[in-house]
Amino acid sequence: MRLIEAIGKIPAPALWLGLAGLIPFWLPLMPLYGAPMMSADRALLLLLVYGAVILSFLGGIRWGAALKLPRGPLQSTLFVFSVLPSLAGFAALLLPAVAGLVLLITGFLIQGAWDVQSAQRNELPAWFATLRAILTTGAVVALAAALAARLMMA
Repeated sequence: MRLIEAIGKIPAPALWLGLAGLIPFWLPLMPLYGAPMMSADRALLLLLVYGAVILSFLGGIRWGAALKLPRGPLQSTLFVFSVLPSLAGFAALLLPAVAGLVLLITGFLIQGAWDVQSAQRNELPAWFATLRAILTTGAVVALAAALAARLMMA
């Protein structure tokens, strides 16, 4: 019941747009598991690119949060950390698929944990922790399923 209450506190547009944002994580799994929509290699590339874009977007959220802070060492540190997801996403596209998926999974888990902890410390809205936990789980499970499919193809 507590989860349902927590979900109810998420602004509806954030919840529905976030959930819709999981669709491109899950659709590429279909060809990876045999659906003839497109080649498995193309599906994997689409998943890697989308994962890199979304990881970069999450870093942008943190950049925006840092903008609200007064100038100083903390703001500078947060600016630096906020660009790391973009760099990780870009690196994931340059690596072989398996390594790229592992990097994206790691990036989403680290970013998700940071976001949840920041919301629990009242640095971000409290509802953001619930949203990020749901969306991180959805993205990571899809990426892990793609990783498993890729390892079975090898």
